[in-house]
This record gives sequence, structure tokens and C-alpha cells, in this order.
Amino acid sequence: MVLILLAFISFLITDGITLTKSSLITLFIFIFIFLICVYLIKRYGKLEKSKLFAFLLINMLFSSLLLPNKLYAREKNKLHELDLVEANGGDYIDYFSTDIKDFYHPKKSSRYPSANLFDGSFNTCWVAGNSKTGKSNFLYVKLPEKIELNKIILNIFPGYGKSRILYYKNCRPKKLKVSIYAAIKPDGYATEVSDRFLVKKYSLEKYLELKDSFGIQSFPLNLDKNNLLDFQKATENEYKLSMHDKNEYMLKFTSVFILKIEIKDVYKGKQYDDICISEIFFNNRFITPYPLKYREAKRVYIKNGNTLVADYINEQGVIIFKDLSSIFTMVDWIANGNYAVLHYVTNDAGGIGTRVEEQYHLVDLKNRKIVDNEFYTYTGVSIMFQVLEKDKYGRIYIGNDKNKIELK
Repeated sequence: MVLILLAFISFLITDGITLTKSSLITLFIFIFIFLICVYLIKRYGKLEKSKLFAFLLINMLFSSLLLPNKLYAREKNKLHELDLVEANGGDYIDYFSTDIKDFYHPKKSSRYPSANLFDGSFNTCWVAGNSKTGKSNFLYVKLPEKIELNKIILNIFPGYGKSRILYYKNCRPKKLKVSIYAAIKPDGYATEVSDRFLVKKYSLEKYLELKDSFGIQSFPLNLDKNNLLDFQKATENEYKLSMHDKNEYMLKFTSVFILKIEIKDVYKGKQYDDICISEIFFNNRFITPYPLKYREAKRVYIKNGNTLVADYINEQGVIIFKDLSSIFTMVDWIANGNYAVLHYVTNDAGGIGTRVEEQYHLVDLKNRKIVDNEFYTYTGVSIMFQVLEKDKYGRIYIGNDKNKIELK
């Protein structure tokens, strides 16, 4: 029975419970019951062999399992602070990983920091943990606010994407746990380098099973929009009640959602124990690999009505795409950009020159190929009727008034 008591106290500590007034009272009640059991056993020696002893022992076992879990659920679901690295200028999104020690220099957290997850390159990676020790870090990522909750797609390149050889030499995530938090950000509630949120965990958790394949994997999260918005509203009301005697400016806030991503299982590496992830992005971004011999396009144009051609820095007249069954009508391209939108019409059975409705291709100039299918998989958006534009940070987007997707 001493072992049962020690196990209970150990469970409290290792499961991360803050010993508040309520949890201390629960602990004292448990110890009190335990001491009564010990007294009865010592006072009545035969009790040890009786049915009553078995009943008390079973009761203690169930208590040691159930009480901490109930206590933990009550404590962890209160509003608590969470700081995310602030997305400045051309940065992608607010994030935080538990291996960041210095918010002023998050990219120097390690040789392979979590900042590598959002740099738009598969040639860099985040080392999230070590399969040998069984330890891995958590990742928190703010959901993009302009994507509808029921249409969120999580795109992930598991493993080290620099090469297939390095991919298999290192460990790759096999199973991920995704939790959702409603987050309150009061106006001015931040530091010089981070955004500070008050967060509360939503009850739903999702588990994602990843294939052991070199490339991006896409997961529509299929979130219940109405339930999440109700939870967000309840969290806002809880926050307002907690602020009734605080400064009035704290009542001005914005609400967002934050994902917590945990690695629960891995594919073993052939040589190393590092658990790697190369990139994470949502369906407001589209990324394809940068070839090691990447050359910047200086000019993109149509030749002979059915051939798309590009001039690169060190190579001229490179054929990107040719289609004898179509007539190319226009190519939309922003100078020095990595993507182009090709407008075309197909020739029907009536013969060349007979035209149908204009259609579109998204062209990846880095890899010299059409990427319509990949674009739809990663974003859930068709390439039809999308236009290119450039922002003040030099980022290029494709979309319309309702939807803008960064092309990286």
C-alpha cells in the first residue's frame, strides 16, 4: 500500500499538475484514507486476509488512477499564458516550440531550430527530438485567421527533405497528436519579440497517421466550425469575467485558434536517432521543392502558340511545357517570381482553330512543370480564375478577393 501512495504522488508530479488549493485538499483526503486503511490492518491482523481488505485495496487502486486524471483535467483546462514567436514582415506565422530558450534568437535555439519549419525550403529541417531517449518537443502554431475553420488543411513534409538519402538516415514522424486551443490576445499583450495569448484547450484531439514517403502529406482537419466557435465564445466570456476588476484596456482583444502538435510515434532512421520535420504550412501557402541547381527565371513567354518558354540567368530558351492539343493565349508572370499562370484553350474534335472556354495552368518555374493537382491537394482551391499579385514584402500571391495563397 505504501507503493500505491507513492505511485499516486508520483503521478501528480510527473503529469504536470500545479498543486493548487483544490488539488492539495484532494491529496490530503487520499492520504487520510490511506492511513485509516493502514490502522485497520494493524489493529485487526486478520483483516489482511479478508474480503474487506481486498475491497479497500481495489478502491485505493481505482482512486490512484482516476483521481489524478480528473484533477489534471480540471487544472489544465483553465486559461493560461502562451507566448508565440511573432511573425514579423515576411515571416509566415506565429509559432513556438518547447526547445526555444531565447525568444530574441529563436533561430539559434539549435542547429536545426523550429524556425526551419516555416522558411519555405525542404532543404532545412527541425530536429524535434530523439528516438533513442524517447523525448520530443511540442510545437504550437497559430491557425491562419482567413481560412474557414471547417476548411483547414495541414500540410507537412515529415523527415529531412534535403535528399532521399538523408530522409531515410534520420527518423520521421509516424503518428502525430493534434490539439486545439481557443486563444485570447488582449490589445498590447505582447513583448518586443513575441505575441502573448491566454489559451484554453478544446476537448477534441486528432491523431494523424503519416506514410513513410518522401514528400508533402496533406491532412484536412475536418473541424466542426460551429462547435469551435461556441467554445471560443465561452472562452471569451470566461476571460471577460476574469477581467471584471482589471484595467479596461484588457477587455479589448482578438480571438484566434492555436494548434499543438506532438509526435507520438516515429519511423526509425537507418543511421541517426534525430526526429526530423522539414516543413509545415496550411492551405494559405503553396510550396514546391527548390532544386539544388535552382536558376532564377528572367523572362517567361509563349512560342508558336503551344509552347511555354523561359530564359534563366544561365540558360536561354528552356521549354517548360508544350501541348499540341491547345492554344496558349497568355502567360501571367511577375518578374523574378517562381510561378506563372498559363491561359489556354483546347482544340475540340472540329479541328485546330475551333476553341472552347479558356482554362488555366499553374506553372512551377523552379521545377519546370505544371502543378495544378498539387495546388488543389495542398490548398483545396482550383486554379481557375486565379490571378497573381505581389505585396510590399516581395511575397507573391495567387487568388481573388476572398482567397489569397502565398506561392513560395
